[in-house]
Amino acid sequence: MPARKSESRRGLSPKKVIGTLLALSFFTLGLAAPLDILPPQAQRALGLVLLAIFLWTTEPLPLEYSSLIILLLLPALGLLSFQESFSPFAATTIWLLFAGMVLSLGATETGADKRLAAFCQTHLCRRPLYLLFNLHLIGLLTALLIPSGMVRVLILLPLGVALVDRLGGRHDPNFNAAVLLSLLCSTYYGGSGILTGSVPNLVVAGQLEQASGQAVYWTEWLQWMFPCIGLGRTLLSVAVIWVLFGRKLRIDLHSLPEIAEEEPMNRGQRRILGILLLGILLWSTDAVHRVAPTYVALGLALLITLPGWGPLDFSRIRKVNFPFFFYVAALLSLGAALEGSGFKEHFIGFATSLADLGEFGWMGKYLVVTWMVLPLDFLMDTAAIAGMITPTMLELGQTHEMGNLPTAMSVATATTLVFFPYQAAPFMLANSYRLVPMGKMILTMFWISFLSLLLLTPVNILYWHLVGLI
Repeated sequence: MPARKSESRRGLSPKKVIGTLLALSFFTLGLAAPLDILPPQAQRALGLVLLAIFLWTTEPLPLEYSSLIILLLLPALGLLSFQESFSPFAATTIWLLFAGMVLSLGATETGADKRLAAFCQTHLCRRPLYLLFNLHLIGLLTALLIPSGMVRVLILLPLGVALVDRLGGRHDPNFNAAVLLSLLCSTYYGGSGILTGSVPNLVVAGQLEQASGQAVYWTEWLQWMFPCIGLGRTLLSVAVIWVLFGRKLRIDLHSLPEIAEEEPMNRGQRRILGILLLGILLWSTDAVHRVAPTYVALGLALLITLPGWGPLDFSRIRKVNFPFFFYVAALLSLGAALEGSGFKEHFIGFATSLADLGEFGWMGKYLVVTWMVLPLDFLMDTAAIAGMITPTMLELGQTHEMGNLPTAMSVATATTLVFFPYQAAPFMLANSYRLVPMGKMILTMFWISFLSLLLLTPVNILYWHLVGLI
């Protein structure tokens, strides 16, 4: 907070001034609705989306404050009713996030995060490149076991911070970024190759089953998406983070002293670790017990704060970052407003007029589907895009004799590419902790997504062809 106060006394940085001007310019343009190709309601919704994007990316205002403004502008512009605008506060997404924050708080308040960091320091390689690779494996493993990206971030971030402190890298900005981004990017981009590892994947699979009756199983998704997308993006993340930050490390990990033997874990630390293990067990077996991840997470939060037994006193919940919920709510409401404005239909009509799928071969058709979806990713959270565009893409694919499953997975390939934090709630959640500068996060995300689009997407379609999917 002191940094923000001093910044307000100095005035806005040039980046924030430019971001504010662009935000207001696009918003004003949307209100004026000068285009003939879009209905006025769609232009107003698009203007509001662009206002939110620039405010969230450059942050001239605190994230939660600008998000509240967006929530109030939606009913003021007639895009949603007041009840519809604030209805996401009753959505499972926010309550899953709340429960994940309680789990994370329990780990930090009891010191369990430092215990995990000590374990990692003992078992992880001290050669920088191999250390980054080990951290990526940890992030990828959590994606296999825990279905919520935001919960994974809330568990991995305290671990990363504690590990940076133990390795003496808090004052080396490159080391801090390398460790935290390794955990964050591996669990998100690597998780995109796992059905339960990414929300857009689950949304696409649900839309596919609703539209065609074809259910996608966890192992089936793993077979078609994990070899090239899951593993490929994880390796790309290792390479990008090493080039940007890892090879610039100033600390000597080999010179660190061996860890002294520590006292046994106390009761609170044992219980919080036990609760986390119980959560991982329940999340990874949801196909058996059919209990939704949100209910599992809320049950764990109740267990953590159970009077007389829980390791976290219920009064400590006030330390949860409640204002961040305004951002999640604004994100969901913007998606509803954009879809209800008729923007999707006009965009699809425009995109199909530029590229006729019938003119392309088996690889070109699925590449075009991915490229058609990609521009929409920049308008809001990619999970909302997945829900909005999948049925249309499936219908378009059927008219050109494309398989429903590979078409749906082409949409998932696009909607799991995020170039900026606002496109995926886990990255915005991580950014709200102010542990890694926004510029470093965006640079890393951009190169991982760009190289994945350029290199891995065609390789993945070729893989589908070679194994007989298409």
